[in-house]
Amino acid sequence: MKKLLLLSLILCSSIVSAQIIQSEDFNGLTIGNIGTDPTGVTAGQGEWLTFTSNGADPTTGTNAGNSNFQVVASGFGATNGLKIVSSNGNKGNRFMWKDGLDVAWDTRTEGNEIIEVEYDFFTGPATTSTAQVGVRLYATDNSVTPAVTRTVNGFVYSMNTRVLQGVAYLNNAGTFGTFLINLAAAPGLVLTADTWYRIGFAYDTTTGETIWKASTVYTGLPAANWAGPFPLISEVDFVSTVPTTNSAVSEVIFDNLVVEATFEEELLGVNTVNEVAAFSVFPNPTTNNFTINSANSSTINGVEMVDINGRTVKSIKFDNLTSADVNIADLSQGVYMVKISSENGSVTQKIVKQ
Repeated sequence: MKKLLLLSLILCSSIVSAQIIQSEDFNGLTIGNIGTDPTGVTAGQGEWLTFTSNGADPTTGTNAGNSNFQVVASGFGATNGLKIVSSNGNKGNRFMWKDGLDVAWDTRTEGNEIIEVEYDFFTGPATTSTAQVGVRLYATDNSVTPAVTRTVNGFVYSMNTRVLQGVAYLNNAGTFGTFLINLAAAPGLVLTADTWYRIGFAYDTTTGETIWKASTVYTGLPAANWAGPFPLISEVDFVSTVPTTNSAVSEVIFDNLVVEATFEEELLGVNTVNEVAAFSVFPNPTTNNFTINSANSSTINGVEMVDINGRTVKSIKFDNLTSADVNIADLSQGVYMVKISSENGSVTQKIVKQ
């Protein structure tokens, strides 16, 4: 039986600034293969590009193909999701991405210099597969000739150990490279098999700061370890690689990808308190209802809810309340941005409907 573990963190408020610049819940796609071109040239469903390979010879991998990327009906909350099938051999890579993030980033609102990536992730059953899967954010490094692409932040989940780590291009005492970052003391941040998690990471394009949030973990690194910064954001990829000896296939499911440009880090709905207008939203996650309470006597004048595709799905007016109940029984399961309007301005928070 699947267990559901959502990352429960205190919700606070911040001045509205976040922009969704890429998102995907897979519900608008058809069950089956994402694409028909595993070379990454021709886009498939939802304009997603897919690349899959068994690796250079000699290799024992034999299962690279279009079926490595599938839309399945077993996403978060029994909605559609993305299943990625790893290599069955000692080599093999899978990458899935969508063009256009660089353009969306370049046209973001001025001042939104932090890019945040969040997604739901189903860990799958226990396995001996050594595949490492996750989501990675890439940027262009023009400080070298020719320019190269860097992994500026992301997550790596090792299927056989169930350890979740951060991954980023960093400065390790003068040695620059792509490093794995432990998110907890040995044996590391071990996730539970057959479990959904919502996780996220952030990258500050003005400083190079990296932040990871997962489970009860909130991890950053000292400034001495930051590299770059690399402001030329290029793309976000779903990734599966096999870095060592392997003979087993593994499968994971991703859902509800949200990429945002923000003024301040507010991963998973947790951000700094706005002294002008602060509200608490609970319970979160929820099923049919949630309550908004004013934390400093700011009155609630209205609520607007936006899904991860940027569509306004609910708009409610209130008459200067300090507490308001919102019924969302009519909405589908998923992640929503809740914009709360008051006489002192507007704030946004994220909420998850189960």
